[in-house]
Amino acid sequence: MKRISFLLLISLLALPLMASSFTGRPMMFAGSYMMRAYGSEANYWNPALVDFEKIDFWWPLLDTGVLISNNTFDLDFYNRVMGKGEISKEDKDLLIQNMDGNLRVNMLAQTNLLGFNIGGAALSASLHNYNRAAFSENYLKLLLYGNEEEEYLFSNKHNNLASISFADVTVGMGAIRIPLPEKYPDINFGWSGSLLLGIHELKTTRFDGVFRSNFDGLKLQQDVVLRKGVGGFGFKGMIGFATSPAENLDVGLTLDNILGNIQWMLGKQETHYKISADSIYVADLESEFYVREEVDRNIKSYSTRFPMEVALGALYDAKMVSLSADLRQGFGESPLTSKTGTLSVGAEFKQLDFLPIRLGFSTGNSIAPWRVAYSVGLRAKPIELSFGVQSVQSLFPGYKTKGVSFALSFRTGI
Repeated sequence: MKRISFLLLISLLALPLMASSFTGRPMMFAGSYMMRAYGSEANYWNPALVDFEKIDFWWPLLDTGVLISNNTFDLDFYNRVMGKGEISKEDKDLLIQNMDGNLRVNMLAQTNLLGFNIGGAALSASLHNYNRAAFSENYLKLLLYGNEEEEYLFSNKHNNLASISFADVTVGMGAIRIPLPEKYPDINFGWSGSLLLGIHELKTTRFDGVFRSNFDGLKLQQDVVLRKGVGGFGFKGMIGFATSPAENLDVGLTLDNILGNIQWMLGKQETHYKISADSIYVADLESEFYVREEVDRNIKSYSTRFPMEVALGALYDAKMVSLSADLRQGFGESPLTSKTGTLSVGAEFKQLDFLPIRLGFSTGNSIAPWRVAYSVGLRAKPIELSFGVQSVQSLFPGYKTKGVSFALSFRTGI
């Protein structure tokens, strides 16, 4: 248990150093970035936008995004409870209502290592870290109300942990024109392929539990299996399309995580935790009334698969403002993808060319709740420095927010 706790702690402490919509610049638009990306960034958003005309360079570690969020707690609630020195029944009921089945915590980050494009091809490298945890509201009910119900059940659906970190080295090519009759708008095609270098993976593969109270006393049983791997290799691909059906309007389509997977080769292990107690009465609580078992076993090499994801994007770029919208749909749940569709919209106001102001909104999904993004940049071509924040489940950052994210972007491009 100590070894796994240490591994998880290291992964969480590494968030600000590591780091998809959670890179620096895309976070400033709340993920509405498919048709805004170009150069090395287009490798991750729409490789059809890797073209011959624009050249950019990513400086190491200077394009970074970090997001921490939950679906239940905010500072206003914490301050109210601490100010009263107690938690009222209304506060307890509000907590359970906000959990909506379970407490969900997300910690995500990404940072670039290198990126540049030239001649219709791009090379980029980044570090990624994704952490998700969920805890059933039944645990909080037991803590707040006691065992008011005869039986509480726990499953992997509402109690799970997933943590993964990896690096990628990505090559992409774009601006490949699809031959069509002249009456149709030009459509560009692009592709990117990523070599993935797995750093660590930690995941609950089993979680079964029951807490029962009746005339025969208390019964407790918990079975948890944690799988972990350290060191691995993998691949993922992306294809993208882009066209301009009208003046100032660009639209695109992408399919991501094609053949996406990491094969874990080192440190492969499963740990089985089992806690059990049966026919326990109040008098027994003075002694150690439960049995705890922990068994480690080495396992064969295994693969973490990334479900594919499809996205549609549009960008209307006028003289004083640009507006964008992205619709994203995953085909499975993972730390990187969600089966819940997400709509993101963004705007950049360009009244002052040297001082771009950006806003964004995302409806959220199982990876992160709905959020609002704000950012400002300083542009002196060919250099641009930008800083942004996001407020989670709150219109503005403050005591009502249930999370926060920070984004930094520094790049050069012509």
